[in-house]
Amino acid sequence: MQEGTRTDFGLLLARAFNAYVEHLHRGLADAGFTDLRPTFGLTLRALHQRPRTLTERARELGVSKQAAAKVVGELEGRALVEREPSPEDGRATVLRLTGRGTSLVAAAIRIGDAVERDLGRDLGDDAAAHVRAALERLAYDSPWADGPPARPRRVW
Repeated sequence: MQEGTRTDFGLLLARAFNAYVEHLHRGLADAGFTDLRPTFGLTLRALHQRPRTLTERARELGVSKQAAAKVVGELEGRALVEREPSPEDGRATVLRLTGRGTSLVAAAIRIGDAVERDLGRDLGDDAAAHVRAALERLAYDSPWADGPPARPRRVW
């Protein structure tokens, strides 16, 4: 913790996020996932919720289909994502996690859950619940935002 001066709030949020991402990547590397890039997290978490087409993923990320295809190609090359024909549209392909991709997301969730438990142990459960509530407010109902961010940022 910084002594003497009060850290700017934006810098504090950024430092906390960066510390979490570094911790997450170390934990994922320990679990055997050493070939990750920060751009992978949003797509992997989205596909964990449900399979999506490349067009859907590009729209959700706020990027071109070509940019989304580049990330998906890297994920395929690492055996984290696979494509299969869409049952609804013969021209489209659906992206889904492979077994390795599912294992990666499960490991990331376990690491995040452990961080939250550690926070409860260190600060007390009530304080940790308040931290979670504050983060949810900032993430989903920000008092200064006119709506959701125009473009999601890296998660891990």
